[in-house]
Amino acid sequence: MLRKNIILLLFSLFLINTNISYSQPNISKTFTNIILYDQPRKIPSIQIKDQKGKTIIFSDFSSKITLINFWATWCAPCKEEMPKLDKLVSILGKKQVTVLAVNIESISYSKAKNFLDKLKVKNFDTFFDPKLKLTRELTLKGVPTTLVLNQRGNEIARILGDMDFDDEKFIEWIKRL
Repeated sequence: MLRKNIILLLFSLFLINTNISYSQPNISKTFTNIILYDQPRKIPSIQIKDQKGKTIIFSDFSSKITLINFWATWCAPCKEEMPKLDKLVSILGKKQVTVLAVNIESISYSKAKNFLDKLKVKNFDTFFDPKLKLTRELTLKGVPTTLVLNQRGNEIARILGDMDFDDEKFIEWIKRL
């Protein structure tokens, strides 16, 4: 009798565990280029330059998920993912998600703007890290790289390489954060 109860208990725990894993999609299994952190990571102060060359210190994490996307005009995967990142903002709205697109090149704002205009990006603007200070502080290995920050401005995930930001599973994951 005791043995039956133990087997029943183990079977029940197995079912509960299986149901939990199916009801909450594991984003890192769906998209293999996402690194999820067990504990949110503090990041350095975000100092970037705007289109006029003025340094901006970004600290508005008020109830929004923030995606910091590092990109360059010569990056083919960046060109493919920018419209999808733009669509993500269209779907979720600017009240739920903020995108900081940080160009790592030493180029003019007009060249970056023309690049984004050709891709019909309209839901976010680009900023610059021309001396790669922020890029080095965050130990980025290449572009595109996207940091996912929680509402307190802590990094909770990092996407290495391009991402299908308008994928339904990715959108649902972002909504749950």
